[in-house]
Amino acid sequence: MPGMNWSGATVLVAGGAGFVGSMLVRILSEFGARVVSFDDYSTGSPANLPEHPSVEIVEGDARDAFQLVRVMRRSGVRFVFNCVGDTFVPEVYEFPQRFFERNTLSALNVLRAATETEVERVLYVSSTEVYGETGAELTDENWPLRPLNTYAVAKLAADQLCHTYYLEHGLPTLVARIFNCYGPRATHPYVIPEIICQLARGSHLRLGNLDAERDFTYVEDTARALVALMESNLAPGEVINVGSGRAHSVMSLVDRLATIMEIPDVRVEVDPSRLRRRDVHRFCADNSKLRRVTAWEPRVPLDQGLTQTVEWFREHDSRWPWMRQD
Repeated sequence: MPGMNWSGATVLVAGGAGFVGSMLVRILSEFGARVVSFDDYSTGSPANLPEHPSVEIVEGDARDAFQLVRVMRRSGVRFVFNCVGDTFVPEVYEFPQRFFERNTLSALNVLRAATETEVERVLYVSSTEVYGETGAELTDENWPLRPLNTYAVAKLAADQLCHTYYLEHGLPTLVARIFNCYGPRATHPYVIPEIICQLARGSHLRLGNLDAERDFTYVEDTARALVALMESNLAPGEVINVGSGRAHSVMSLVDRLATIMEIPDVRVEVDPSRLRRRDVHRFCADNSKLRRVTAWEPRVPLDQGLTQTVEWFREHDSRWPWMRQD
């Protein structure tokens, strides 16, 4: 598949109206693909999708395997990016069943539908959370999988389903474990949009673990990596990390964003209600495998990406999509 021509190929982006999914829709349509966005809008929004003649927008629930089959067969889908997921970890403590339905059952249904309609390849968007605490400067794909929360267990189950569907049914699958992603159209109060939102209201912030270190990758860079993996000659069943390879603490993000937004004398208070019950100190991707098989490099430095994110926020009435759902 290296150097494949997307022109005329039909691609299903499950969860296409979400954060990463909507960026994938944009990139694939620009490459000339015919893109079907399949989304139930539980977290994403039709407003996230581009108005493009090659984009078909379908409202659907990936928990319904029969609907997936109908859509994929009708549209002649050749490739599937599965971005469906419940991803805001703080909510998993209260809604564990919802997380398993949206993360695990939905992934199973996408695999079932892809097998029945004989698609050429499925790429599943998994999570760095499946690793748990590694204690490593860089985490590669061979680390033991020891998830520390129910969200991560649900993602890991889906992650492993991709492998077994390849073994049992011969379905060509890839699993991309993405590290923290940020940028326009964020669908939940993840740490960067939350900091931006609070700074827009004043200089007194209430946050959780200020020492936590995460690998932040701009959403467009993440989506480009996913497309490059779909184009790659990786063998079915492979797992690949997607991340910048650099980690930053939450407190350092506050400092950077306060400078970008020109907010002086920022004061940060730790809010116990924002602390996870079990947190990982550091996630940072060893992305050497990704670079080796795709020649991918992140294009957007952190300060540039943060500036672009702030600009998008301000251009959209200083509101995030998740705020509009309140």
